[in-house]
Amino acid sequence: MSALQAVALVAAGLAAGTASAMAGGASIITFPVLLAMGVPPLTANVTNTVGLSPIVIGTGLGALPELRGQRARLTALALPSLVGALAGAVLLLTTPTSVFEAIVPALIAVSCVLMLLQPWLVRHTLRGRGERGRRWVAQASTFVVGMYTGYFGAASGVLFLALVGLVSVASLHELNAAKNLLVGIANAAATVVFVLVAPVRWPMALALAAGSLVGGMIGTRLVRRVPAPHLRTGIAVVGLVVAVRLAV
Repeated sequence: MSALQAVALVAAGLAAGTASAMAGGASIITFPVLLAMGVPPLTANVTNTVGLSPIVIGTGLGALPELRGQRARLTALALPSLVGALAGAVLLLTTPTSVFEAIVPALIAVSCVLMLLQPWLVRHTLRGRGERGRRWVAQASTFVVGMYTGYFGAASGVLFLALVGLVSVASLHELNAAKNLLVGIANAAATVVFVLVAPVRWPMALALAAGSLVGGMIGTRLVRRVPAPHLRTGIAVVGLVVAVRLAV
């Protein structure tokens, strides 16, 4: 890795960490950069996951006010996120990727539509369930998001907000903070698997990690200045860009 590549990866990590904390889509910034540097797709995927894992530290420290009072929610959803991520990482390393990659753009696009329709859906559908029903749906949704994060992860934050937001009584900013922590847990779990058995490009991963840590802290401060409707629209737009980019 050259010095110029290191600078480019730190910058990409900084942008990705900021974007992840505010809306999601970190991987769509960094993954193409690794590909452009000649890294094979599988190696780029695992290197990207390892490099972005420090985002959870930056976002966790930066979003402490929003995380206070969410202990019960985070406790209920942490295990599904962790187990799902391990399953997704094993799936990536043991099965052909073509089928799953083919449905990723559609999965992200559906998530974005759900985000845009979320206020209407919340008023007319799932929040009418009892507390136990909402908890079960949230846990199942978090498992799916964790599995997707372990496998590929682009716009996994959008997917979390779209699915869990349907049954959560938290504000969008509170849910966004929970998303950062839970998706970060999933990313960290996948990182452990990849560190043990996958072909990580360590110099590149460390350059991404340096930028993503700072970017995560910056993004959590910027997101407080964005009204919830604008944040929801921004998240959906980011996700649609990701979906189109992956489809192309």
